[in-house]
Amino acid sequence: MLLAPPAEYQGLRRRVVDQFTIVSANRCQLARSINWGPLDGLLNSIVPGTGRLDTAGRLPPEVCLLLPISTLPKRALVGFDLVGPGGSDAHLMPYGTSVAIQGNLIALLAEAAGCPLPGPARRVVDAISRFRPGRLTGNLPQLAPRGDRPLPFEAVRTYLDAEADLVVPAPTLRSWQELLEPAQNLLGRALDEPFDPLSSADTLLLAVGELWRDPDVPTPLEIGHIEYYLREFTTWIGELSLAGAAATPVLSTVAEYGRRWEALAAVIVDPYRPCLIKMKEERRTILARRHPVRDGEVPMRQRWLTPVALVDIDPGGPGSYHVSVGTDDSSIELSTPITVDLWHRRIARTYVEDVHGNREVYAFYSTDARRAARARLVVGLSVSPDVWRVAAAIGILMSLTVALSALPFQLGADAVAVVAVPSSFAATVLLTRERSSLAAWVLGPTKQALLALLVALAVLSGLRALGWHTPPDEPASSIMSGQAQETGRRGPG
Repeated sequence: MLLAPPAEYQGLRRRVVDQFTIVSANRCQLARSINWGPLDGLLNSIVPGTGRLDTAGRLPPEVCLLLPISTLPKRALVGFDLVGPGGSDAHLMPYGTSVAIQGNLIALLAEAAGCPLPGPARRVVDAISRFRPGRLTGNLPQLAPRGDRPLPFEAVRTYLDAEADLVVPAPTLRSWQELLEPAQNLLGRALDEPFDPLSSADTLLLAVGELWRDPDVPTPLEIGHIEYYLREFTTWIGELSLAGAAATPVLSTVAEYGRRWEALAAVIVDPYRPCLIKMKEERRTILARRHPVRDGEVPMRQRWLTPVALVDIDPGGPGSYHVSVGTDDSSIELSTPITVDLWHRRIARTYVEDVHGNREVYAFYSTDARRAARARLVVGLSVSPDVWRVAAAIGILMSLTVALSALPFQLGADAVAVVAVPSSFAATVLLTRERSSLAAWVLGPTKQALLALLVALAVLSGLRALGWHTPPDEPASSIMSGQAQETGRRGPG
């Protein structure tokens, strides 16, 4: 019920605070805390109806609950930590438990929309939720698609054969693909997110392997039986498409669980008091050299010269939402982020009510329920002025030195000494290790330019040593006549 609470219980989740810390060019740490209000009203409406517990109007001082923490991408958890109220233990539920609860939620939403979820279709829904992309990318990395290109037919067939032990003739598999294509399109439009070839809702054939392994499916399961389940699922999706707007939450939830899963925590709470649950997780840092937003409001310099970090946020749901973005490296500065959707289109109204920003941290606060369910922050990254000024000055000196070395005239000893000074500065910058891999990534183009100038200077110096730009020797006769003329002007003495 807390995954999709009724209107009267929308305020139970009071506050979500997300703190993103970009640790390096590869690691980003998320610290999330969720404030839940007193749950006695909700529990009193549920417990007496079970007939198994008579509370006599008073709940126990402690109850064990499953509370949703976050909707996480389907990938391995790294550096995950969970703490319950008052520092107590909190236990993350197994993935299979989350799959079963997700299926129950979809069944409740479908019944509310007037299209009950049939048993065979439920098995396909659970198979969509159960599939994890790591089964393909981890065990068969050669099959992983590049970017957002669709997964090739032969790659799907190879995956089913190698990982699901399911050998399907090519004509049969193609008939399943044609059968599932309308449902795939409906699910994609309902979720309104970029195509993900490794989502089991965008590539429904990936879920067939999980259906084959489903312990709740009667055995022995044959290929003809699989087609029956798939047909029942597509029929149910077709009925939902005719139900209008009421079916959109059902379709979008099925598509959502094709690429994400609900993290549920088992915690012991006092039902009459608010509680706080904390979660920590490491994620991969998403960096880009070019700004993904191309509208005219982004300055040209920021659009082409400022690298950015892309931070996925989850502001949807009831209650207030707080988010902050910072780094561990004091030499890295942040520019004001731009809030975009997952298509990298600027969100016109972000419903931000308060903002805190400086060169090291950016944070905002929102309580408006109309805010986007999912969004992305595009955060500009730059090095501090004391670093980039020195790098820019050395770059200018090196450019002048290379240009001077390329001009067609001889250089004296003093000029050669002056030329060597900028090159020593450039070599020092190149050999200096940055404070973090993030700073090294931001300064990467600058250091590559300095290295190219240093190599160019070394090549020009070598060419000059071999006689390049050296005037040819004058003939001996002209030298002697010049000496005689000089002697005549000086006289016999």
